[in-house]
Amino acid sequence: MKELMNLSLYENDMKMFDHDWGKIRNFLVRHDLDGIELFVDSSPLPDVPVDLIVGVHLPYWMGRHRAWADPSAFSQEMEEFEKVYVFGGSNREEVIDNFRRSLENAALLNASYAVFHVSYAELAQVFTRCFDCTDYDVLETTAEFLNEAVSIYPNGEPPVRLFFENLWWPGLTFLEPMNVEYFASLLDFDNWAFVLDTGHLMNATMKCEDEESSIDIVMDLLSTHSEDFIKRIEGMHFHCSLSGEYMCSSIGKELPAGFDDMSFHDRLLSAMEILEQMDHHMPFTSERCSQIVDFVSPDFLTHEFVSNDLRSLDEKLSAQKRALHS
Repeated sequence: MKELMNLSLYENDMKMFDHDWGKIRNFLVRHDLDGIELFVDSSPLPDVPVDLIVGVHLPYWMGRHRAWADPSAFSQEMEEFEKVYVFGGSNREEVIDNFRRSLENAALLNASYAVFHVSYAELAQVFTRCFDCTDYDVLETTAEFLNEAVSIYPNGEPPVRLFFENLWWPGLTFLEPMNVEYFASLLDFDNWAFVLDTGHLMNATMKCEDEESSIDIVMDLLSTHSEDFIKRIEGMHFHCSLSGEYMCSSIGKELPAGFDDMSFHDRLLSAMEILEQMDHHMPFTSERCSQIVDFVSPDFLTHEFVSNDLRSLDEKLSAQKRALHS
């Protein structure tokens, strides 16, 4: 199993290392990590040391499902930046093109896999959690999108193995084995697997409030799935999220006053504040966390944290590595 850390090329991540790949390399060595899972989009790649990149994370266009279910969504009045952020582009062809360019960037980095979220939640729904679609609706539009996007490649297979990740919104949650099997049946290609995000699964249950019982909840859930599904989990995003009380108490939360009149940037920041309370991305500290890893036996494990400074990232990595390998 290769152990990785997540990283993006955004300023807030790179400034922790003074934009110095040598410091990033030393940090990986110090924490006995095999490399990086790097966020990659359709933008031209800067100079990146390819030997450090093991996997990539593709963009998550939170509203793409709505645009696929109702193409008139592309015609609504929105800033161009908002359309790209929410839908992935200004029209269906542009979304597919942006996805393909992202995949091709992953191939240029010689990535072993590319993570893609199979989920739907727009900014207002982060607050209200009121949806006009089912898991099945999102699985169907996502499979349609993916099948078309990869159809141009040799043998209709993506150039990098796609890893499908769970969230707690409509789509792949990993709560229901039947949903997983249904999604797999819709795909026309074989170069794919699943990535289990432990924190996202905890959020989806809305029951996780302390670490010890949360490990039991995750293990019980995984045991309801087929052996074939467990074998298809080739990656893991490893972190702990104990937001059960908040997830239950905030259902049907009202939108902030004047939300619809805010700029997209302000609406996004407001939603991000809510997401931080839902999705903690904290380290496991109980040595029992290794039970999850042993049960799944992934090929790649990414210690996935959100940090604003190097000391915080260092402490989180040290704590989780200590718990996992004790």
